[in-house]
Amino acid sequence: MTFAIDLDAERREVQYPNGIPVLLNGEQFIFPAEVPADCLDPLFSDELDLMGLLSDVVNAESSTTTAGEIVEVLFKRPKLPALFYRAIKDIYRELLGAQTYAEFKAARPSIPDYVRLTKALVTVYGVDLGKLFRSGSSSASDSQPSSPTSPATTDSTPEASGSAPASPDSSDSDD
Repeated sequence: MTFAIDLDAERREVQYPNGIPVLLNGEQFIFPAEVPADCLDPLFSDELDLMGLLSDVVNAESSTTTAGEIVEVLFKRPKLPALFYRAIKDIYRELLGAQTYAEFKAARPSIPDYVRLTKALVTVYGVDLGKLFRSGSSSASDSQPSSPTSPATTDSTPEASGSAPASPDSSDSDD
């Protein structure tokens, strides 16, 4: 029998059968080979309200949000940095377990350590939070292909939005 989705297929455990080893201040910590789904729960808490923040940024007054507008939205949430930092620590506690996290914390990771480790784990885990926050409509595209589909033409995008691509016979008639 074939399956459209096979969750038993080889996963990251094959590449990291004993977990993902991380060295911090001379001590080794083993992160799980796969991210348990509930590890991201702290990012989606009502208290942190990242979705509300993203909504405010998207719904900013102008059609093109500037860095100043983003800073203004952030200043409306003075607790956000502390809440975000706590959420990151909660994610690490979930990944490592309470005892190993206590040992990890005792190694005194710095903010740059958390940033570097988080970036590295995102790469290894393949978790792209940007994709999680994109709306469904932005991923679909009705646009023309970005590369030519025929060797006879190199123009793959119509000149005017919504116009039909020029056919090989009519492309010379613009003179």
